[in-house]
Parts: sequence; structure tokens; C-alpha cells
Amino acid sequence: MKERRRASTDASSSSADLKSSGKNNAKRPPKSKRGGIVRKVCPGSTALLLGICVVALGVAALYWIGALSPAMEEPVRPRAVTPLPVPRVSDLKQFKGEYRERMFWGTYRPQNYLGIRSRTPQSLLAGLMWLGVKDGRYAIRHTCEESDKLARYGWLRHDGSTYGRQELLDQGVTLTTSFLKSWEDGSGYGGDWAVRIKVEAENATESSQEDGQPKSRSTSIFFYIAEEAGRSLSFWPKGKNVADAPFVGGSASEIGGWQFHLHHKEDVAVSYAGLRQIHMHNLTQLVLNTLMNQGRLTGRLQLPDSSDRHSNIAVLQISGSLPFEVDMVFLSGVDKKGADVPKRLKNLTGVELERRLIQKEQEFENRFQDTFKLNEKVGGEKEVEVGRAALSNMVGGIGYFHGQSRIAIPAEFKGQEPELSSPDYWLYWPAELFTAVPSRSFFPRGFLWDEGFHQLLISRWDRNISLDIIAHWLDLMNVDGWIPREQILGAEARSKVPEEFVIQHTSNANPPALMLVIRRLALSLELDLKQGQAREEDMEYFKTMYPRLQAWFNWFNTTQSGKQPGTYYWHGRDSHTSRELNPKTLTSGLDDYPRASHPTDDERHVDLWCWMAHAAETMSLIARLTGEPHESYEATANGLTNLTRLNEMHYDLESGHYYDYGLHTEEVKLRWKELKDPRIKTGIPQRILRRVVLKKPKLGWVPHFGYVSFFPFALRIIPADSTIMGHHLALLHSHDLLWTEFGLRSLATTSSVFMKHNTEHDAPYWRGPVWMNMNYLILSALYKYSQEEGHYKKTAALLYPQLRDNLIRNVVKQYHESGYLWENYDLKSKGKGQGSHPFSGWTSLILLIMGEMY
Repeated sequence: MKERRRASTDASSSSADLKSSGKNNAKRPPKSKRGGIVRKVCPGSTALLLGICVVALGVAALYWIGALSPAMEEPVRPRAVTPLPVPRVSDLKQFKGEYRERMFWGTYRPQNYLGIRSRTPQSLLAGLMWLGVKDGRYAIRHTCEESDKLARYGWLRHDGSTYGRQELLDQGVTLTTSFLKSWEDGSGYGGDWAVRIKVEAENATESSQEDGQPKSRSTSIFFYIAEEAGRSLSFWPKGKNVADAPFVGGSASEIGGWQFHLHHKEDVAVSYAGLRQIHMHNLTQLVLNTLMNQGRLTGRLQLPDSSDRHSNIAVLQISGSLPFEVDMVFLSGVDKKGADVPKRLKNLTGVELERRLIQKEQEFENRFQDTFKLNEKVGGEKEVEVGRAALSNMVGGIGYFHGQSRIAIPAEFKGQEPELSSPDYWLYWPAELFTAVPSRSFFPRGFLWDEGFHQLLISRWDRNISLDIIAHWLDLMNVDGWIPREQILGAEARSKVPEEFVIQHTSNANPPALMLVIRRLALSLELDLKQGQAREEDMEYFKTMYPRLQAWFNWFNTTQSGKQPGTYYWHGRDSHTSRELNPKTLTSGLDDYPRASHPTDDERHVDLWCWMAHAAETMSLIARLTGEPHESYEATANGLTNLTRLNEMHYDLESGHYYDYGLHTEEVKLRWKELKDPRIKTGIPQRILRRVVLKKPKLGWVPHFGYVSFFPFALRIIPADSTIMGHHLALLHSHDLLWTEFGLRSLATTSSVFMKHNTEHDAPYWRGPVWMNMNYLILSALYKYSQEEGHYKKTAALLYPQLRDNLIRNVVKQYHESGYLWENYDLKSKGKGQGSHPFSGWTSLILLIMGEMY
């Protein structure tokens, strides 16, 4: 099984595969001193030390004040699972009122082919299922699974808030789903919504023949609505053929009384089932079991037209010959005076719904072109189509999650506070997260460093949604300034992750990539202030966010620091592994990218240095904008962007490359060994790959050239007129190193581990393939340097369009050939997409590349 930077979600993976798929068994780094005292700072940065001490004292004061207040009379929680005691950013007024109501309903269950819910912990859930065939047997399609092998699925249009259109191609059948929200006189909170589902043969001109006549094809789809809180639903009698009669209804907090209607014009058969179950993550199996039970009784896969007592799940089955089309309508506030159900129902079905959907599609198209101007930038319709899909799948993949993260208990606390833990973990406080996801099939949950790249795109499309998402992430910060890097909140999210990978470790970092978009937003605020156009709510947002950013920066600066003053390394690598060719660095986000062969606290990682330089510059900017002391951050930024100091710690004069530093040897191999279980006297020995060190390691450069080596360039630390800049541009264009006709590969061909497996099962991940997030950062730096005066402006201006064209050409080609955006792109197969799909996370940055928005 391929190595993943995150845990596999394939429930059928073997135990051997699961053990090798990215579990972080790294030991805990030495504990930093509490109270925020910095152990290592840049030389001469006394101001930084004083500044961070002031910040830490302030945070500590807030903590103790909060601890003594009547509102916190609950049992004292371990620090690891105690929230930072400052106001939540998501509680700001700008996320209430009209905005909250507009965003109340949405396609916020991205792990389903079509899943709808509200942004509340106990929501009404709605979703689509249909019958397919898998391994020669009937199967229910519901949750997005790569093993379903759909020819294509994804949003073709989605505005992130009120409208979306999606196509799903499965075994010769095309399902088109359209989603629309509506507010009318009489609507309850959050308004009404409608879903139109059109089912047709993929190629309507092709049909099988029987006795010389076309043989029509039939199928069944299922649409359900479920009460997550367990409240009973009310069913209308199936035989009551009264105009506008609903199928099911109920009452829920905030929205009041509600009804769910089915409308169709074709001759279709409709059956239903009312079921009761509290756990919603296994609805697929529940519906399949119901069908199979009926199949054994009647010989037909048809719902029983009956309901269990106190049913909280209503499932509709619509069966018919292709093509057919049905409209599903949800009406809220039907118990209100003047609800006018017939009028609202008419406006969301039939011809009127068609009119509204066409109007929404045109509005989307106009806004899309106004925002990204692709007709000017790329021209071709094939490119524009990919751009639309990139945006639509990004915002259509935004989800709402609620639950508690599971946090590993440090060894010294094992067995303590049993009321807050299981034997294996502590529970984080109950929290909600509004976030985009990297992949609806493989990674349908929140990932910290991915989200920074996601928001570079989303903030260009809908700034308010982006601010909302950033706020939710920062509100997950604990009292020490740590944020769990992978968010697995709620039973639905956990159902996609093997149990052994759910637990998060407080020692684990993840790149502060959210600073990329926060800095861009801060620069926009700075410009608005200069022009006298700044909105009060924007200033309030940054002022409320600032203490959280302080705590986050301080956590990095204290927990990820190195031995040398002002240096950093990703803590948590496994120094005792005997199965990995090179111990992974999952916390860096670049899992198997080669680092020092023998992890120690002598390591220095150049990418983390650059992340901290970027974060310090961002903190200095925000401090100045909000009227806070900025001198300590400015001192840190000056120290980390000082080229002499950076070169002293990371630049190899002989090769002209930026490298990591650590205890390293190149003489490490994976060799087969036969191991026999001593408890079994007879039997075949197990043959496994074991790491063998053939030469003693020594401290020095880690001579692997790739993405990490380009971080000083990508985050724009190298001055435009530096001779190092000229040398880096030459390195960038070297076909023997990173340059390919499909984009920049992640590791140079000269590396000893280029395209090498890290274990028997872990295929190369960041050891050659092309990744869009790093290509975007490097391309954006090229664009900047091509605009900036310096000796190498012309060279940068020549390379920039070449790299941009290579990336666009390959992604567009692969999308139209495969139907998907991919996690990364392979070189052996001429740029073919590989890894998880659809991967609408940072690969969607191709749209910003097309629009030249950096």
C-alpha cells in the first residue's frame, strides 16, 4: 500500500498495510518550560525574548482569571485539552445574523456523493444513495469511495453558499444533482432548499436491443432525511394523494416545523421506509440490510412501505426507466403564520425550479469570469472548464464537523483523571469546525497545513467564508497554543479513519501555512487603511485573532527550536525505526522527504526556518496594524531573513544548495531478512525488509536537493539581486534536478533515494512526484522576482511562463482524460495523475495559476 502523509481510509486495508501507513510513533520532545519562556532565540534578539515573555504572562493571567471565574467550575482539565482562554474568533458579530442564516444549510457532508446538513451539532441530515454493482453484487453508493470506481464525479458549479450542480458517472448512468437554497415570505430560519436529481444513460443514443426494439434501462435512487438528535418523524400516508402533501415532516430547533416533499413528472415507482437508528455513520449498511431483508421476503429490492416505531430516518426509493427526474423540497417554518406552503413548493419544483437553476448558473458564470478572468488569461474552454471544476470542488467540498479530538496521554500522566480519558486518550473539548477538505473520498476531514493553501483560493472567491473557516481553525487552539493537525470530529469523520490513527499528539507540529492567507488578508487591510476604506469589522477580526496567533507563534518558537540559537527542526521523528529507509517527518507535511538518516536534537530543518521567518514577518505586520508592540516580531523576522545567518546554518557553499543539517549517512539500505517466530517450532519464516546502516553517520549537511532546498526561494527570503538568486534560477531550470515538462518534481534525480520505497509497502510520495502546492509557492516567487528590479529579473521572467504553461497543460490534460484533479502527478507515466482522487485540495491552486493570482 502506498505511503500516505495521513492515515489510509480504506477499511479493507490489511493489518500489515495499516501498520506501515504513516502512524507516528515518535517520542515526545523535551518539555518546554511553561509560562512561554523561550529557550532559543536569534542572536541579538533580546527584544524578542522580552516580547514573548510579556505575551506569555498575559496569556497566563487570562488563564488564571478564567480558571477562577464561576463559568469554569468544572473539574480542572489537563493543559493539553484546555482551550486558550481568550474570546473565540468565530463568535464575532460578523459571523452571526444574516451571514449565519445564509450559511445555515449546505452541502456540508463532503464525504458523501451528496450530503446536506445545517451548521449545528445535532442537525437534520439529508443525502443521496443509489444502486450500483460492485464485484458482481448489488451495492449502495453513498459515501465517496475510490473503490466504487466512478468514471467521474464532482461539482461543475458551486458558489459555496446557495447553489451547486454536480455530475456523477457510474457504470453508464449519469446522475446530475442540483442544489438550491431559497428564502421566501414564511420561510423558517435558514430558508428552504431543493434538490433536483436527473438520472439518464451516459450515452442516450446507445441502448440494448430486444426483439429489434430498444430495451429501456431502469434503476433506483434513494434519498433520505434523518434526525441526528433522534427525534421522531411524522409520515404522511402514502395513499393520500392530496396535492402538495409532504412525504415526511417534523420539528427542529431554530427552524421550527418542517416538511419534506417529493415532486416528479415521469412515471416512476415510489416506496419508502421509516427506520430508527442513532448512529448516522452507518446509514449505508442500514438501507442495504433493509433492501436485502425485503429481497428475501418478496424477491425484489424494494423498501417495505412501512416505518418503525419512533422512526428518526425516512428513506425514499424512486425507481424508473431512464431518463427520469425528481425534485426534493425541504420547507422550514411551516408552523408559522403565513407560511404559504403551496406557493413556496411551486417555486422550488418543476418549471420554476428550472428557471431559478438557470439563473443561478449564469450568476455563477459571470462572477467566476469577473473574479478570475480566465478568458483573458488562458482563453481555451478546456482550461476554463478545469478552472470552474477546481473552484467548485473546493467550495463544494467545505464541510461542517462537530465532535471531540482524541489526544494522546503523555506517559507521565497515564492513568490519571479517568473521568476525562479512556485508557489511551484524553478528549478535547466539544468543538465545531467549518473547513474545506483535501479529498472527499480519501481525506474528507480537516488538515491544518492543507487549509492554508485551500484558503488562498477560497479567500479570492468569498472572503467572508474564508475568514469564517480561519476563525474556526484558530478556535481549536489549546492553552499552550497547539492546534491538532488532523481534525477527526464526529462519528461520520471517524468512520473513514482506522482507530489507530485517530489519536493526535500534542508534540506534533504542522506547517503554519494558514499564515500564507492571513498575511495576504493583512496586506489587504493595510492597503484599505492607507486609502481610508478599512471596515471596522475587519479591524475587529484581526484584533480578536491576534492573541491566538501570538500563542500559536510562541508554541512553535518554544517547542520546535533547535540546539543552535535561532534554529528549528521538526520534533517527533522516530530515531529507533528499523523498517524505514529514512525516518518519516510527518509533522513537516512532506512525509517521506529525506531528512537526516539518524534523528537527533542536533537537526536543523531549512523549511521550518523559512516558515518561522514568514510567520514572524506576518506577526510583525498584524501587530503594527492592530496597534500592538511589534518590535520583538520584527527582530525575529530580521534575524531569520538575514541571508548571512541563513547561509551559515543551511547553505552548502560547495554545491550552492540549501540543505538540512543533522546526523547523517548515505549508506543506509533496505534488505530482506527472514524472521521466525520463536514460539512456533515449525513453519515458514517471515520475510521482511529491514533497515541496515552500512556506514557510521556523522554531523553535516543532508545532501538531498528538492522542495525543501527551495524554501528560501519560495518564501522569498533570497534578495532579488543576490548572486544566490541567479544560481537558484539556474538550479530551478535544470532537467537533471527538478525541472520537468509537467512541473517541478519534489526531489532531484541525483538524490540517493529518488523514487525509492521507504518501506516494503511505502511507495515514494515526496520523492519525485509533482505536487501543486509547492509548485504554486515557487511559481509565485518566480512571478514576484520577474516583476522586481534586480540582476535576474529577465531570467525569472523567462522561466515563469514556461513553468506556468507546463503545470496548466498537464493538469488540464489529465483532468479531461481521467475526469479528476489528482493528489500529485507521476513522472514515469508522463505526468499522469496519481494518489487520491478527486483531490480538490491544493491541486485546485491551478485556478490561481491560470488567473495569475499570487
